[in-house]
Amino acid sequence: MNKASIPNTIEIAGQSAVISYVPELNAFRGRFLGLTGYCDFVSDSIQGLHKEGEISLREYLDDCRSANITPFTSQEKVKTFTLRYPESFGERLSQAAAEQETSVNSFIIETLNERMKHA
Repeated sequence: MNKASIPNTIEIAGQSAVISYVPELNAFRGRFLGLTGYCDFVSDSIQGLHKEGEISLREYLDDCRSANITPFTSQEKVKTFTLRYPESFGERLSQAAAEQETSVNSFIIETLNERMKHA
């Protein structure tokens, strides 16, 4: 797996964001987590990500306020369980999550959620 495709997170103005490198843009793209809507930002440097992220988040919050929309997802109690899987599955799982620019945990939750919609 290409290390550049593994998403990382940073905190900007108290909000977590997933960061990935986009070769086509020769830049980094950030996407805020825990919001009810989509809010992203782009820069060619880490310092620029912080600046652009603060601007994007501020604009997103202003838009939510003016449209009377709740900007943050509600915090639900988190449950945990142990999942046993073959070692080879772990590598494929990590790659699939990276391709979706999300964490392995989020990828599993989103996949289970989609599957349960059809159950």
